[in-house]
Amino acid sequence: MYRIDYGFLLREVWVAFTMLPFTLMLAAVPTLFGLAVGALLAIVRIQRVPVLRSVVQGYVVLIRGMPTVLMLLIVYFAFVFGFDALMEKLGWSARSANIPPTLFAMGVLAFIATAFMTESIRTALLSVPKGQTEAAQSIGMTNFDIYRRVVIPQALPVAIPILGNAFIGQAKGTALVTMIGVTDLVTRVRIEANASYRYLEAYIAVALVYWALCVGIEQGVRLLNKSVRVRAGGV
Repeated sequence: MYRIDYGFLLREVWVAFTMLPFTLMLAAVPTLFGLAVGALLAIVRIQRVPVLRSVVQGYVVLIRGMPTVLMLLIVYFAFVFGFDALMEKLGWSARSANIPPTLFAMGVLAFIATAFMTESIRTALLSVPKGQTEAAQSIGMTNFDIYRRVVIPQALPVAIPILGNAFIGQAKGTALVTMIGVTDLVTRVRIEANASYRYLEAYIAVALVYWALCVGIEQGVRLLNKSVRVRAGGV
Protein backbone atom coordinates (compact mmCIF):
# COMPACT_ATOMS: atom_id res chain seq x y z
CA MET A 1 0.00 0.00 0.00
CA TYR A 2 1.33 3.39 -0.99
CA ARG A 3 2.01 5.77 1.91
CA ILE A 4 2.40 9.48 1.32
CA ASP A 5 5.68 10.90 2.59
CA TYR A 6 4.51 14.16 4.13
CA GLY A 7 8.06 15.30 4.83
CA PHE A 8 8.95 14.95 1.16
CA LEU A 9 5.67 16.63 0.22
CA LEU A 10 6.53 19.68 2.32
CA ARG A 11 10.02 19.85 0.80
CA GLU A 12 8.49 19.74 -2.67
CA VAL A 13 6.09 22.54 -1.73
CA TRP A 14 9.11 24.64 -0.81
CA VAL A 15 10.88 23.76 -4.07
CA ALA A 16 7.76 24.74 -6.01
CA PHE A 17 7.43 27.93 -3.98
CA THR A 18 10.97 29.02 -4.87
CA MET A 19 9.94 28.84 -8.55
CA LEU A 20 6.98 31.20 -8.07
CA PRO A 21 8.84 34.39 -9.11
CA PHE A 22 9.78 32.74 -12.40
CA THR A 23 6.22 31.50 -12.90
CA LEU A 24 4.82 34.98 -12.19
CA MET A 25 7.23 36.47 -14.73
CA LEU A 26 6.15 33.91 -17.35
CA ALA A 27 2.54 34.87 -16.67
CA ALA A 28 2.88 38.64 -16.18
CA VAL A 29 5.06 39.58 -19.18
CA PRO A 30 2.81 37.92 -21.81
CA THR A 31 -0.29 39.23 -20.01
CA LEU A 32 0.97 42.84 -20.02
CA PHE A 33 1.98 42.54 -23.67
CA GLY A 34 -1.39 41.00 -24.52
CA LEU A 35 -3.16 43.74 -22.58
CA ALA A 36 -1.39 46.54 -24.47
CA VAL A 37 -1.68 45.01 -27.94
CA GLY A 38 -5.09 43.50 -27.25
CA ALA A 39 -6.51 46.92 -26.38
CA LEU A 40 -5.42 48.26 -29.77
CA LEU A 41 -6.77 45.22 -31.62
CA ALA A 42 -10.07 45.46 -29.73
CA ILE A 43 -10.47 49.07 -30.83
CA VAL A 44 -9.65 48.05 -34.41
CA ARG A 45 -12.54 45.57 -34.29
CA ILE A 46 -14.95 48.00 -32.65
CA GLN A 47 -14.12 50.81 -35.06
CA ARG A 48 -14.45 48.40 -37.99
CA VAL A 49 -11.14 49.41 -39.56
CA PRO A 50 -11.14 48.06 -43.15
CA VAL A 51 -9.02 44.93 -43.78
CA LEU A 52 -7.39 45.08 -40.34
CA ARG A 53 -10.68 44.22 -38.67
CA SER A 54 -10.97 41.00 -40.68
CA VAL A 55 -7.34 40.09 -40.01
CA VAL A 56 -7.74 40.64 -36.27
CA GLN A 57 -11.00 38.71 -36.17
CA GLY A 58 -9.41 35.78 -38.01
CA TYR A 59 -6.45 35.79 -35.63
CA VAL A 60 -8.68 35.82 -32.54
CA VAL A 61 -10.96 33.06 -33.85
CA LEU A 62 -7.96 30.89 -34.82
CA ILE A 63 -6.17 31.17 -31.46
CA ARG A 64 -9.30 30.86 -29.32
CA GLY A 65 -10.50 27.86 -31.30
CA MET A 66 -7.45 25.67 -30.59
CA PRO A 67 -6.20 23.97 -27.42
CA THR A 68 -3.51 26.11 -25.80
CA VAL A 69 -0.99 23.28 -25.75
CA LEU A 70 -1.45 22.67 -29.48
CA MET A 71 -1.19 26.35 -30.31
CA LEU A 72 1.92 26.63 -28.14
CA LEU A 73 3.67 23.87 -30.07
CA ILE A 74 2.57 25.13 -33.50
CA VAL A 75 3.67 28.72 -32.87
CA TYR A 76 6.93 27.57 -31.29
CA PHE A 77 7.99 25.28 -34.12
CA ALA A 78 6.74 27.68 -36.80
CA PHE A 79 8.90 30.42 -35.30
CA VAL A 80 11.92 28.14 -34.91
CA PHE A 81 11.82 26.93 -38.52
CA GLY A 82 10.92 30.37 -39.88
CA PHE A 83 13.66 32.13 -37.92
CA ASP A 84 16.35 29.65 -38.96
CA ALA A 85 15.27 29.81 -42.62
CA LEU A 86 15.31 33.62 -42.55
CA MET A 87 18.76 33.78 -40.94
CA GLU A 88 20.11 31.28 -43.46
CA LYS A 89 18.65 33.25 -46.36
CA LEU A 90 20.20 36.47 -45.05
CA GLY A 91 23.53 34.73 -44.54
CA TRP A 92 23.60 35.44 -40.82
CA SER A 93 24.98 33.00 -38.27
CA ALA A 94 22.23 33.50 -35.67
CA ARG A 95 20.01 30.48 -35.07
CA SER A 96 16.98 29.77 -32.91
CA ALA A 97 19.10 27.45 -30.75
CA ASN A 98 20.98 30.52 -29.50
CA ILE A 99 17.82 32.16 -28.19
CA PRO A 100 17.05 31.40 -24.51
CA PRO A 101 14.06 29.04 -24.18
CA THR A 102 12.49 31.38 -21.61
CA LEU A 103 12.39 34.18 -24.19
CA PHE A 104 10.76 31.80 -26.64
CA ALA A 105 8.20 30.78 -24.05
CA MET A 106 7.25 34.36 -23.19
CA GLY A 107 6.96 35.25 -26.87
CA VAL A 108 4.69 32.31 -27.66
CA LEU A 109 2.55 32.87 -24.55
CA ALA A 110 2.25 36.58 -25.43
CA PHE A 111 1.07 35.69 -28.95
CA ILE A 112 -1.62 33.45 -27.47
CA ALA A 113 -2.55 35.81 -24.63
CA THR A 114 -3.11 38.71 -27.03
CA ALA A 115 -5.99 36.90 -28.72
CA PHE A 116 -7.78 36.26 -25.42
CA MET A 117 -7.09 39.79 -24.17
CA THR A 118 -8.44 41.28 -27.40
CA GLU A 119 -11.80 39.60 -26.98
CA SER A 120 -11.97 40.32 -23.25
CA ILE A 121 -11.24 44.01 -23.73
CA ARG A 122 -13.67 44.25 -26.64
CA THR A 123 -16.41 42.76 -24.45
CA ALA A 124 -15.69 45.30 -21.71
CA LEU A 125 -15.63 48.27 -24.10
CA LEU A 126 -18.91 47.21 -25.71
CA SER A 127 -20.54 47.10 -22.28
CA VAL A 128 -20.53 50.92 -22.23
CA PRO A 129 -23.90 52.19 -23.52
CA LYS A 130 -23.68 53.53 -27.06
CA GLY A 131 -25.49 56.68 -25.97
CA GLN A 132 -22.45 57.66 -23.90
CA THR A 133 -20.18 57.80 -26.95
CA GLU A 134 -22.85 59.49 -29.05
CA ALA A 135 -23.23 62.20 -26.41
CA ALA A 136 -19.46 62.70 -26.33
CA GLN A 137 -19.33 62.96 -30.13
CA SER A 138 -22.13 65.53 -30.09
CA ILE A 139 -20.00 67.92 -28.03
CA GLY A 140 -17.02 67.54 -30.37
CA MET A 141 -14.79 65.11 -28.47
CA THR A 142 -12.23 63.20 -30.51
CA ASN A 143 -12.21 59.39 -30.57
CA PHE A 144 -9.08 59.41 -28.41
CA ASP A 145 -10.74 61.59 -25.77
CA ILE A 146 -13.93 59.55 -25.91
CA TYR A 147 -12.04 56.37 -25.09
CA ARG A 148 -9.82 58.04 -22.50
CA ARG A 149 -12.47 60.04 -20.64
CA VAL A 150 -15.73 58.19 -21.26
CA VAL A 151 -15.40 54.59 -22.45
CA ILE A 152 -12.38 53.26 -20.55
CA PRO A 153 -13.37 54.58 -17.08
CA GLN A 154 -16.81 52.97 -17.43
CA ALA A 155 -15.43 49.76 -18.92
CA LEU A 156 -12.83 49.19 -16.19
CA PRO A 157 -15.20 47.66 -13.58
CA VAL A 158 -16.34 45.18 -16.23
CA ALA A 159 -12.86 44.54 -17.61
CA ILE A 160 -10.97 43.89 -14.37
CA PRO A 161 -12.71 40.60 -13.39
CA ILE A 162 -12.48 39.34 -16.98
CA LEU A 163 -8.80 40.24 -17.27
CA GLY A 164 -8.19 38.79 -13.81
CA ASN A 165 -9.58 35.45 -14.96
CA ALA A 166 -7.41 35.67 -18.07
CA PHE A 167 -4.34 36.25 -15.88
CA ILE A 168 -5.22 33.24 -13.74
CA GLY A 169 -5.53 31.16 -16.89
CA GLN A 170 -2.18 32.50 -18.06
CA ALA A 171 -0.55 31.60 -14.74
CA LYS A 172 -1.84 28.04 -14.96
CA GLY A 173 -0.85 27.89 -18.63
CA THR A 174 2.81 28.42 -17.74
CA ALA A 175 2.90 24.73 -16.79
CA LEU A 176 2.86 23.97 -20.53
CA VAL A 177 6.20 25.64 -21.28
CA THR A 178 8.00 22.51 -20.15
CA MET A 179 6.99 21.10 -23.56
CA ILE A 180 9.30 23.57 -25.34
CA GLY A 181 12.32 23.01 -23.12
CA VAL A 182 11.79 25.51 -20.31
CA THR A 183 12.50 24.44 -16.73
CA ASP A 184 9.42 25.74 -14.99
CA LEU A 185 7.78 25.03 -11.65
CA VAL A 186 6.46 21.62 -12.71
CA THR A 187 9.75 20.52 -14.28
CA ARG A 188 11.78 21.63 -11.28
CA VAL A 189 9.64 19.63 -8.86
CA ARG A 190 9.63 16.59 -11.14
CA ILE A 191 13.44 16.65 -11.27
CA GLU A 192 13.50 16.57 -7.47
CA ALA A 193 11.09 13.60 -7.49
CA ASN A 194 13.06 11.56 -10.03
CA ALA A 195 15.51 10.27 -7.43
CA SER A 196 12.86 8.88 -5.09
CA TYR A 197 10.00 8.21 -7.53
CA ARG A 198 7.70 10.17 -5.21
CA TYR A 199 5.77 11.68 -8.09
CA LEU A 200 2.43 11.76 -6.30
CA GLU A 201 3.82 14.00 -3.56
CA ALA A 202 5.56 16.13 -6.18
CA TYR A 203 2.41 16.77 -8.20
CA ILE A 204 0.34 17.39 -5.08
CA ALA A 205 2.91 20.00 -4.05
CA VAL A 206 2.67 21.66 -7.48
CA ALA A 207 -1.13 21.65 -7.28
CA LEU A 208 -1.07 23.28 -3.84
CA VAL A 209 1.27 26.04 -4.98
CA TYR A 210 -0.73 26.75 -8.14
CA TRP A 211 -3.92 26.80 -6.08
CA ALA A 212 -2.40 29.30 -3.62
CA LEU A 213 -1.14 31.43 -6.51
CA CYS A 214 -4.54 31.55 -8.20
CA VAL A 215 -6.34 32.32 -4.93
CA GLY A 216 -3.89 35.16 -4.31
CA ILE A 217 -4.43 36.59 -7.78
CA GLU A 218 -8.20 36.28 -7.39
CA GLN A 219 -8.15 38.17 -4.09
CA GLY A 220 -5.92 40.86 -5.56
CA VAL A 221 -8.24 41.29 -8.54
CA ARG A 222 -11.24 41.49 -6.22
CA LEU A 223 -9.63 44.25 -4.14
CA LEU A 224 -8.58 46.15 -7.27
CA ASN A 225 -12.06 45.93 -8.73
CA LYS A 226 -13.60 47.11 -5.47
CA SER A 227 -11.25 50.09 -5.41
CA VAL A 228 -12.09 51.00 -9.02
CA ARG A 229 -15.82 50.76 -8.36
CA VAL A 230 -15.53 52.99 -5.29
CA ARG A 231 -13.60 55.62 -7.24
CA ALA A 232 -16.13 55.43 -10.06
CA GLY A 233 -18.94 55.93 -7.57
CA GLY A 234 -20.29 52.41 -7.97
CA VAL A 235 -21.30 49.89 -5.35
